[in-house]
Amino acid sequence: MVWSAADLLWSLTKYRPLTVFESICANLLLVLIASQAITPIHNLIKGNQFPTKGKHVYVTGGSVGLGRAVAIELAKQGAHVTIVARKEGPLKETIELMKQALAGQKGKDRDTTRQQFHWISADVTDREQSIRALDEASANFGGKVPDIIMTCAGTSIPKLFLEANIEEFESQMKLNYFGGLYTVHEATKRMVETGVKGKIVMTASTMGLIGFAGYSSYSPTKFAIRGLVECLRNEFQMYGIGIHIYYPGTMFSPGYENENLTKPLITREIEGSSGLTSEQAAKGMFAGLRKGNFGVTTDFDTNFLRIAGRGVTPMSNIGWDYLLGLIAPFGATSFLWEINAKVKNYGKKMVKKDL
Repeated sequence: MVWSAADLLWSLTKYRPLTVFESICANLLLVLIASQAITPIHNLIKGNQFPTKGKHVYVTGGSVGLGRAVAIELAKQGAHVTIVARKEGPLKETIELMKQALAGQKGKDRDTTRQQFHWISADVTDREQSIRALDEASANFGGKVPDIIMTCAGTSIPKLFLEANIEEFESQMKLNYFGGLYTVHEATKRMVETGVKGKIVMTASTMGLIGFAGYSSYSPTKFAIRGLVECLRNEFQMYGIGIHIYYPGTMFSPGYENENLTKPLITREIEGSSGLTSEQAAKGMFAGLRKGNFGVTTDFDTNFLRIAGRGVTPMSNIGWDYLLGLIAPFGATSFLWEINAKVKNYGKKMVKKDL
């Protein structure tokens, strides 16, 4: 008896009817295949869900690494860009790179209006300086708050818990969490007061989805960002403001080189050596934002962790998220055993070394 889509399709093969179990499995497979097709079709119909052309985009940490790469991508996309960081030299270098990137664009890709690029020297860990930087950025556009806020400033000082000092815990939380919070809080207040339906993107990390040895002073700062963004995603429904979170994996940047100066051997062993350049990470981030993804990832491992710990947040791809969601508990358990074993072995080696 034909009672489902899978049974109907199977009946066309003239083979024996499917058993109940086979039918259930076949129908689940059909649902997954169909859902995989739904997401790209949905994205195609809705188009670019993160337009930047002609928008004023405010980027913190815009002098180096991901922030610089994001600013350059925005220049090529036709956006007006304000970058913020402490050091004037690297800020000016980024502006020149943005101009060069724009000059290299084909005519059809360039904005017909004159793009504006500005830099502001400010320490985003200081609330008053964060407010002053937003004031300056807005003044360049008739006092209007930027349309898009992207927080990319951050740092990591990987050390084992007992080797890190308390000041290092405090400084990373100050920059990674409060540095973004000050900017987002002030910008959102202005958006709501002036009726701007803006967008906000906060940068977390793979370490905002998982924690392991060596990142006890860094990972909590990224989990804090994740918690903040998940709260704001819901709360901002009242204002029509969109918010996204980006979870980059390892990025080969000046910051990564500094990390490796203090990174424990066990941390290197667990995280491996694969990664992306800042430019690749920026391109991948915008690809996810254009699809309207709430949680954006640019590598398989981080996407797996996002799905495994998704909680009550929007899916990026219905079929893929469901499929990996079924596998996630097994993969997570396997990884847990693996990193536990590595840390225990590392501990034994340290004990022998001390003896």
